[in-house]
This record gives sequence, structure tokens and C-alpha cells, in this order.
Amino acid sequence: MGRRARSSAPFRLAFTAALASTVTLASPGRAESDAATEPAASESGAPTLHGSLRLSLADAIAMGLENNLDVEIQRFSPLIAEESYRSSWGAYDPRATGEIGRSESSLPAGNALSGVPFDERDVTDGSAGVAGLLPFLNATYAIDYAASDTTVNAIFASNSPQYDSGLTFSGSVPLLKNLVWNQAWTNVRVSQERLGAAQEDFRKSVMDTTQGIEAAYWTLVARAEQERVAAKSFDTARALLEQVETQYEVGVVSRVEVVEAEAGVAEREVAFIEAENAHRAAQDELIDRVLGPHLTAVSMLHVEPTDSPDAFVAYEVDVANAVDRAFENRPEIQSAEHEVELREVQLRFARNQRLPQLDVQGSYGVTGLRGAGNTIPNLREDPLVIGDETITIPPTGSGVGDANDDFFGSRGGDQWTVRGVLSFPLGNVSGRHDASRAALELRRASTQLRRLRQSIILEVRNGARDLLSAQQRIEAAERRRAAAAEQLRAERVRLEHGESTPFEVLQRERDLVDAESQKISALQQYHTSEASLLRAQGTILEARNVVIDDVRELR
Repeated sequence: MGRRARSSAPFRLAFTAALASTVTLASPGRAESDAATEPAASESGAPTLHGSLRLSLADAIAMGLENNLDVEIQRFSPLIAEESYRSSWGAYDPRATGEIGRSESSLPAGNALSGVPFDERDVTDGSAGVAGLLPFLNATYAIDYAASDTTVNAIFASNSPQYDSGLTFSGSVPLLKNLVWNQAWTNVRVSQERLGAAQEDFRKSVMDTTQGIEAAYWTLVARAEQERVAAKSFDTARALLEQVETQYEVGVVSRVEVVEAEAGVAEREVAFIEAENAHRAAQDELIDRVLGPHLTAVSMLHVEPTDSPDAFVAYEVDVANAVDRAFENRPEIQSAEHEVELREVQLRFARNQRLPQLDVQGSYGVTGLRGAGNTIPNLREDPLVIGDETITIPPTGSGVGDANDDFFGSRGGDQWTVRGVLSFPLGNVSGRHDASRAALELRRASTQLRRLRQSIILEVRNGARDLLSAQQRIEAAERRRAAAAEQLRAERVRLEHGESTPFEVLQRERDLVDAESQKISALQQYHTSEASLLRAQGTILEARNVVIDDVRELR
């Protein structure tokens, strides 16, 4: 997290520097001097933005990826998937166990040889162990240690207290079912593929957001240009009206021509109002994408793009190379491949579950036994005598530690076991149909991948064609604009000499406005088509200098 926090600094620096230099945080209706000294918040809690913000495309993208809430939502998905992946490895965590207890019993003697009316037994025992599961093979292992301290009152017990201890190593390995493709290992692989898919889905979201910001930026540029053209057309119509009114006053033109000029002014005023509204809407769209929750109901921020739409380079697109790059870089392809791999893992698991269960189990243990010597006979008035001999039992140890010393010595005992365990369901209906379903899901995922590749080919072809068309439209629109400007100039000269009418001048002026709007539209299409082609190739982040690791950290 620390590395990503450092790498995200350029985004935050661009955001804060741009806002600090040009934007005023203010409450509605306050004077600019008050707003500058006392920032306020709107009812929603977000700062109210006033003033102007000069913004380049690069800064718009950086600020948008910093503030966009859609990107913030998508940031959680790979983090959640990563936690799920790490959690799946928990199946292989060793499990430590332990227990300790004490029991006492006093039961009527059922055997006359015991020499006592009640069999008494005091036992203190305990055990500890470690058990676990090995990755991949699904082999289980266990190490168990047990010890007890037992005191009895039976005469023929050799030791009382008696110290027992044992150390056992055991394990089990599947040979058919659950070998490799068991539930735990399958969960690891599935969560790994889902993590990869989540990371690619996040990269896709960042690409889409970047493309959306770029489209909104060039839309704002186009709307600003269209407003400028509409304002210029409005001013031209009013100047023409003044000229015609002057000519009418001196009797050069009729009242009809004055009315024609007035209609032209009204028409262009409506067009200017529409262009101004479209410009404001485009500003809000870009502010929403770039500043996220900072856009409020009372925001009065004016965004001024600094990148010129005329700065374009005409180039040819190698469609075959573009398709190859798309197959290599598109996150959708990578995500679909993760899906195919996930289905392959599930199919291997399902096929494995059809096999019989055949496990090899083995164990090896060592034991130790010591005692303090039975002191019960000494409690009698006479020592225990058998025949001519007096029986005494020498002590062999004073605690469990002495019994532990026997584990690998001559006094210790050992035992080992090996067994095979076989089981299988008769019919195995679930296993067979689960495998069939997994095979169908794999085929569907593979078909979806092929379909995605086909749609990407179409997308790249359309993107290349749209870009070439936009370049050609720019050149044609510029020729039309130059011709329309010359026709308008000539028509004005004719009007001055009484050879034309205001209506014809307005028609020429309308043609010029249409030509300029057409060029603006062509420039906008060029830039959006360029972004669309980069997105289709999966290279838009590299082209716009966006490093995915810088965007991934939660804000």
C-alpha cells in the first residue's frame, strides 16, 4: 500500500494544483473577496466551485481518475478478489490441538486377585498435536503426542504410578479421487483466476473512464467553438440589420428587406441561445467526470479547455497490426481467458470426482513406559510373599519425562501400520453429470472468447475507418468553409452596390456557419475516433500516460 500511495501522488498533485490556481470555493451569492477568504460548503457537504478552470486533456484525465466515483467503486473489486484468493490458502494452515484432563474412579473389585475390595484408579493425561493438509497433492499429515500418569491400588500392577507416553506420525495420500484436483486446491485455482479477471475488469473500467473523459473534453471544445460561431453569426446579423436600416432610412432599400434582416437576427439569436445552453451542459458533463462529487446544484465553475482541436496529425492505420495489438492488450480478452482457465480448472475437478476413492494411510509411533514401583503391598501388615520369595518392585522412573526418554531407546516400543482404503459410489450419477455440465460451461466460455475476438476485429476496423473518414472530412470541411467565406464576402460587396438583398447575404452567412460547424464536428470526430481506436487496441492508457498501479489505490 505504501508503494501505491507514493505512485498516486502525480494524480493528486495535478488535481490540487489545478484547483488551487484557478478555482474559488464559495457559498452562493457571496462576493469574490469573501469567497476567497472563507470557503464554504453546499447543503450536500461538498465545496461549491466558482470561478474558472483552465484544463488540458492530460490534467482532465488525471483529475478524473482521481475523483471519479465509478472508478472508486471499481477499485474495490480486485481488492476483494485478492482477499478471497489469500483466504483460499487458509485450507493449508496447520491446525494445533491439545487437551488435558484428570479422572478418578473407585469401583467394586470384580477380581479376587486384585487383593482389594475396590479398584481405585487416578489418571492425569493430556495430548498435543499438529495436523494439516499439503497443497496440490491433498495429502494429510499429523503429529500427535500423548502422555498419562496413572495410579492404581491393584496388588498385581507393576507400576503405580505408571507413566505412559507416545509419539505418532501419520499421513494419508489419495491415489485417485482428490489427487491434485481436490476441493481445496480447486478453490485456490478458481480464486486465482477470479483475481486475474477482477484486475482486468478494473483496467477495463479505467480505460472506459479515460475514453469517456476524453470524449467529454472534445465535446466541450466543440460546443465552445459552436457557441463562438453562433455568437459571431449573431453579431454579423445585427450588423447587417443596422446596415439595412441605414439604407432604408435613405431610401435605398424597402421595408421588406429590413424585416428580412430582423428575421435573420432573431433566427441567429435562437441559435446562439441553443449553442450557449449546449456549451453549459457540456461543461457540467466534463466537471462531473473530472471533479466527481464536487459538482453541486449551485456550482458556477467555468472550464476552459486549453488543448486546440486543430492540433491533429493525419496518419494511416495498419488494421492487421491494430488487431494484433488489441488481442494482446485488451482487458476483455484477458478477462475472457481467465474465465476459460477457470472453467478448465472446474472441469478437471469434476472429472477427478468421478474416480473411486483410493487412499493410502500409514502411521508410525513410538512409546515409552516408566513407573515408580507399586507401593500398595507395603500398606499391608506383611510384605507380599510368593512362595519363599518376598516380592519387591524397583522403581523405573519418576515422571513422564523418563517415559519420553524411551522413545528411541532400547526400553521403548514402536508400531507402524499401512493400509489402503477404497470406496466408490455405485452409479455415480452426480459425478458424471457434474463433469458433463463443467464440459459444457468450458465450451461456452471458449465460444464467448472467440465471439469477443470477432467483435474486437469489427471494432478495430470500424475505428480505423472512422478515423480515416474524420481526417478526410476535416480537409473537405475546410475547403467548404473557405469557399463559403469567399461567397459571403462577395455577396456583401454586391449588397453594398445594390445588386443583392439581405436575404441572400443571410443565406450566404448561414452557409458559412454550416461549413464552420461541419469542420468543428469533423475535428471532434477525429479526436473521439482516435480515442476510440486507442481503446479498441487496448493502448489508450499507455497513449495517455496512465499507469494502472497509480490508479488502483483506494482514495
